[in-house]
Amino acid sequence: MKATRIFLAIFAMVLFSVPAAAEPYKLRITHQLPDSHHIGVNVKYFKSLVEEKTKGKVVVEVYPAAQAFKPKEAINAVITGGIEAAVTTNFEWAGMLPIMDVVLIPWVITDLSVIEKALSGEPGKMLFKALESKGVIPLMWFLQCRTNLYTSNKDPLLTAADFKGKKMRGASKIMNLGSEALGATTMPISGPEVYMALQRGTIDVGLTGIDAALARHYYEIQKYGTVVNNFTVIHPMFINTKFWNSLPTDLRQTIQECGAAVQKKSIQDSEKARDEAITELQKKMTIHIQTEPEEAAWKELMQKPVLDHFIEKTGAEGKQLIDLITKTGK
Repeated sequence: MKATRIFLAIFAMVLFSVPAAAEPYKLRITHQLPDSHHIGVNVKYFKSLVEEKTKGKVVVEVYPAAQAFKPKEAINAVITGGIEAAVTTNFEWAGMLPIMDVVLIPWVITDLSVIEKALSGEPGKMLFKALESKGVIPLMWFLQCRTNLYTSNKDPLLTAADFKGKKMRGASKIMNLGSEALGATTMPISGPEVYMALQRGTIDVGLTGIDAALARHYYEIQKYGTVVNNFTVIHPMFINTKFWNSLPTDLRQTIQECGAAVQKKSIQDSEKARDEAITELQKKMTIHIQTEPEEAAWKELMQKPVLDHFIEKTGAEGKQLIDLITKTGK
């Protein structure tokens, strides 16, 4: 009996001396796109990569289609710790960081090689520092698109004359300046509302990313589409600072490596989605791909007012960023 008590005592000592397995860190991510969108697919790929590379020490939960937070709520939710991370457009950041609008200046950052080099180089680092100044940790960039579709149900949109007297979707001040330079009148309409506005005739011209034009079935109500590579839409992924600082150094490094791999894949997938969207839309609409002379004519009208506005809003910081992007393209 005494031996049994001694054995039990030793067993209890050994049992309670074994440390409990550490709870995994939970990284929740909110974004506004459906799971089927190429960015949604890559957020899920980021999840699987992080969980694999950290050997389950970090568990990622993804909330797509604004299930957790609306786009306008996402930034504050991450800053305050309502959620650990978010992916949202440069539009959402531009209110507090006007330099995030740099990608919307017509033909400044639309060449694929320039986008790749800029996002991973000095321009991207400069934008990351700006994001850090607002209390988040930027991790990576997702490229949504660099190609846009201007749509109409009456006539092809080839020259500035085709926009005269037309009402079209407005999304932000800086985007509206470019549209108005073509001769259109802009009306503030959110992306999900454009289909109905076109269908009802509230606006005459639709404007959206080529991927969204297909996903939102513009071809059902629009006969003509002009494909233009004139501005870019990017989505940064950013993380709550307190959560990030709570992670061990090795896990932070692993997550950064995963982010770099997913960023590269995102750019490739965006281009693939662009090509697929053009091919599909050509089966459903009369699609015109802008020619070089047409591009030059649009650029002459659109770029200066947008660039002037950007420099006015951002000052020396914006000029420095433009210079960095220009050098990247050489």
